[in-house]
Amino acid sequence: MSQDTHIALTPERQALRDRLKLRVVTVEENGMPVDRLPEGVFGFTTSPSSDELPLFHKPIYQCTEIHKPAGGTVAFIGYVTKKEAETLEAGAEPMALNLYPEPYEEATELVSIPDSRVDRRRLPTRDHGNAMKMDIAPKPEFLGSTSTQN
Repeated sequence: MSQDTHIALTPERQALRDRLKLRVVTVEENGMPVDRLPEGVFGFTTSPSSDELPLFHKPIYQCTEIHKPAGGTVAFIGYVTKKEAETLEAGAEPMALNLYPEPYEEATELVSIPDSRVDRRRLPTRDHGNAMKMDIAPKPEFLGSTSTQN
């Protein structure tokens, strides 16, 4: 990958967007909070821990990609370690992870984390890869098995 090409413009990322039939936010939608945008869009933010999640149409250095698919939940796109990706995919227990906006050290696995599984997001580190620490809930199918009914 040349230095001119931003990581967000790689074929791996584009394949994920194509599978979800997403389009980039328009210039007119630039900076709008994700909840005010139509379904079927993606964009980039430097404020991934913000509740408003303003999205922009052009990626910049260490920005987080956000997806808002049709009929789906908003998702955070980024990189985690192989072990974190496996635990996230299994989804059987709560976990904490560092989501990197770009590959960083051992965090090279591209993941999509639905906001519905995010219990808490912390401010990005702004150094050492700009990771955002996230507390992730188990997948919904595992939540019912541990709860008790009155």
